[in-house]
Amino acid sequence: MNYLKLPLDFSNMLKGKPRQKCTLEESIAQYIMMQITCRYGEVAGRHDFGSDIWELEFNQLVKLYEWEERVKTSILTAITKYEKRLKNIKVNVSLSEIDTDVDSKHYSAIRRKAIIDVKGIMEHTGEVFKFNTTVYVSPLSQ
Repeated sequence: MNYLKLPLDFSNMLKGKPRQKCTLEESIAQYIMMQITCRYGEVAGRHDFGSDIWELEFNQLVKLYEWEERVKTSILTAITKYEKRLKNIKVNVSLSEIDTDVDSKHYSAIRRKAIIDVKGIMEHTGEVFKFNTTVYVSPLSQ
């Protein structure tokens, strides 16, 4: 099968240049990344496509383990529903705080880092699929 590499370059496509292709693994990874970075309601016709990350981004009242569990559940639900090329899906989310020295003489910005791991079996090939990414969210100091 042929899978298109994202982002799509429509200007080259209109000029008749060949579309950039990617592997099955890359296509699944791109789709999972879209689900992680999308806000609910952002994709027309799919109100539940996305993750809870953006619902919780600036919420400092949610406990760390609750944040991790909500995001994990939302990603697992979205992948299970919309990514039919994977089965036996497992998601792990780990949230930690990092200190970013913006200007060490004046102030530093504390942010949160979410490490997201997704594992599963590719339906078509039976091979193990692994995906991980890091998303930086929630500035804790203005």
